[in-house]
Amino acid sequence: MVLDYVMFIFRKNKEIYELLEKYLQLTLEELVEFEKTFSKALKKGVTERVEALAERAHQVESDADDVRREIEIKMYAKSLLPESRQDLLEVIELIDRIPDKAETILNMLITQRTALIEPIKNDMKELLRLSVETARLVVETTRDCFGKMENIRDLARKIDDNESMGDKLERKMISLVFRQKLDMGEKFEQKEFILQLGAICDLCERAKDKLVITSIKREV
Repeated sequence: MVLDYVMFIFRKNKEIYELLEKYLQLTLEELVEFEKTFSKALKKGVTERVEALAERAHQVESDADDVRREIEIKMYAKSLLPESRQDLLEVIELIDRIPDKAETILNMLITQRTALIEPIKNDMKELLRLSVETARLVVETTRDCFGKMENIRDLARKIDDNESMGDKLERKMISLVFRQKLDMGEKFEQKEFILQLGAICDLCERAKDKLVITSIKREV
């Protein structure tokens, strides 16, 4: 029989469930700020407004980290089975790498002030949209995994599809970059930004894999 994970973990630990939801909300908020900041930089370059938006994204990410640490502390204080506690902590750790990567990209953008070349801008916008959408799907999958487990497989398939589309966009843009009349240093700088943004979909896929495994355990 399918074990309702909310009853299994959260029946006597409502506080942890509420903190998890707060963490997921902050993660989504940080990704919205990331998308807004990166989009503005693609249009206008690194302006004071872009720097202010990046600072806002950093603050939200910092707030999410505080909630994550609070969850970890309370998880060890509550009477949870070790395996269940470990599953949830591993999921949170994998999810946390997604906003961490977004912050890394914004830090690169601000400090290096790299202007992405025109031939790849439209595809970068699409990869940005795809990356944030895939991260949202991971949050939705997390809620489903620790809830009624009704949509895990459909959500997992969507994440896989997005990751494949992201890979295709990466290859297309890198090919475009190396066909431009740029010096080799500039080409590798452009390539690095493409790979960093593309890594978000890869991180989403890793989190999804853990969520699928965790949901299978609940079906025992």
